[in-house]
Amino acid sequence: MNRSQTVFPALIFAFTATALAVGYFHYQYSWTAFAFPLVAGLVVCLLCAIEIATTSRRRGTSAPRAADQPPLSLAGVAWLFALAAFLYAFGFVFGAALYLLVCLRGNDFSWRLSVGTAVVSLFATWGIFIRVLGVQLPLKPLWMG
Repeated sequence: MNRSQTVFPALIFAFTATALAVGYFHYQYSWTAFAFPLVAGLVVCLLCAIEIATTSRRRGTSAPRAADQPPLSLAGVAWLFALAAFLYAFGFVFGAALYLLVCLRGNDFSWRLSVGTAVVSLFATWGIFIRVLGVQLPLKPLWMG
């Protein structure tokens, strides 16, 4: 096991736990303002703890070296900038879901995983940001302005 594999999750865990503690004890946020960040922060802390625990249990393995990683490709950068085009053409909610569908299928993921991820993204964006938090996201394409 390489200790450097646990450093990043440990830093995320420490930062998130500190931010939650400061919000709760110092700023004393109300429950309505603090409920979502608290739940999200606890999920992040739990996932980091699981990652640290599973990394600690693996013995004799080492992290992949930077030289073993594939180089950054033009196609990878194009996928990153394609998100902006999808958001402009289809709006924030539908554009992000359609981008996930096209990106996952373009990278040879199964139809089931691609469509499932896109649908979950659509309902999570709609449900969490628009319905629960009341954020005014652009539903119409931006070009229809």
